[in-house]
This record gives sequence, structure tokens and C-alpha cells, in this order.
Amino acid sequence: MTHRDIALLLADAADGVEVGIAPTQAVVRGGRRRRARRWAVAAAAALAIVGTTGTVALAGLPGGDGGKAEPAVTRSSAPLPDVFQDKPHRTELASGTEDGKDWEVFVDVWDAPRDKAQAEAQLTAMAEYKGEWPASVRTAADLVGKRTYFVQRDYEGDTSVVIENSLPEGDANVSTDMDSGALGLSPQDKPQRLVIGRIAKTALEVTCDWKDGTSTVLHRVSGPEADGGLKQGIRSAEGSPDRWFVCLAPKGTAYKDARVTGLDQ
Repeated sequence: MTHRDIALLLADAADGVEVGIAPTQAVVRGGRRRRARRWAVAAAAALAIVGTTGTVALAGLPGGDGGKAEPAVTRSSAPLPDVFQDKPHRTELASGTEDGKDWEVFVDVWDAPRDKAQAEAQLTAMAEYKGEWPASVRTAADLVGKRTYFVQRDYEGDTSVVIENSLPEGDANVSTDMDSGALGLSPQDKPQRLVIGRIAKTALEVTCDWKDGTSTVLHRVSGPEADGGLKQGIRSAEGSPDRWFVCLAPKGTAYKDARVTGLDQ
């Protein structure tokens, strides 16, 4: 068969094809968060899981089969840096005493593994360290390129993870973006008085509103108070690109809302 014969066959085949309107492509959005997206706090397990930029199902997209999207990892020719595998960066966010009972909130931040081998080692270290395990991660590959943090509440020695998430290493809040969650001060408390949030580095002020109509205004703080306690406020956390805040509602009321009310110019 000559090239001319092949061309004629292709032309005949093309004549029989009906070209319709192209289907609308599904769009996967993974960038800007809503301004005040809340972390869901599961009261029974005292665990909040944020679905910020986790695994995305790709059914209906080219090459998608409903499975999980592997995180994109930027690689360079430079040697891979060591991952903080043995233990995370820990930062105390707030502490205090109420009715003679001591409470504290701190965050553990694990560095982002660069490859599957580092991720496997880190998952092992997490389990051995404090039984920390990211709920959104099913295999080590899910952790590659992602920073993981666990926020823990300690009340009179009873310590539990209350917020947990794994985010791409470059993910950070901007402007008035906020991820926040509220829960009881103690595991037995029903009123959601303890508010914990993650905000942009540029945030100067956060206002926590309470159901009784009052508010608490937080500013940047650093270091312990004269009595050794940690004042409620906005703090940097080692290993995290964002700042964090903790505020506690007065007794007799509970959480209503929280928002960034001041920014660096």
C-alpha cells in the first residue's frame, strides 16, 4: 500500500467521525484556602483532621482511575538533606492553670521526607516516638514532600493529639487565611473553650469571639512569662512556615468565631 492509499483511507475514516462539543474538564483546585476554614474536631476521639490539600481522587481526569494523586516533589542535583526522623520540632504554644489544674498546648512538626525511603523511616520514627501517625497517609509515598504536624493538648498529664495534618512542604497561609478548631479544655469538658489556629506569618492580631458577646484579642508573643507559663498569643513554631495561636474562653461561655484582625503592612 502506497502513502497515497493510506492517506485516502484516513480521509474516508475522518469523514465518518462526528465531532461534538468537548466535555468540560474537571478542575482540581489545590491552592488558596477559604479565609476561615475550620478544622473538624471529633469529640469522641479528641482528634481533628484537616482536609486541606490531602489526597485528591482523579476519577474522570486523563489518566485518573479514582486512586490517589502522588504528591509532586521537586528534586535537585544537590544532596538530599537529612530528615528530622528521630523526633519532631516541638514548640509549646500556650499553658496555664485553671482551678488548680495545669494545661498546655504544643505542636510537633515533622520535616518533609524527600523520597520513599526517608518517608518509611519517618513513619517508623513517628510510631515509636509518641504513637503519632498521620491519618491521611496510607503508604509512605503519601508522605513524600509533605510536612506533618500534630497539635497536642496536655491536661494534668493526660496528653492527646487534638489536631493533625500533612501538607505539601511549600504550603503556607497568606493574608487572613486561617485554619482553626475549638475543643474542651479537658477531655471531659463539653464547652468548646480552647481555640487553636494556624495563620500566616504576616498576621499581627487575632480576635477570638465568644458566645456571651465578649472577645479576646491576641498579639504576637515569645518566651515564657515571669511565672514560667506561656501567655496566650500568636507564636512561631519551629519547622512550620506559619504562625500559631491559642486562646481560651472565660468560664461560662464558649467559642463562636476566630479571625485575623491585623496584618503586617
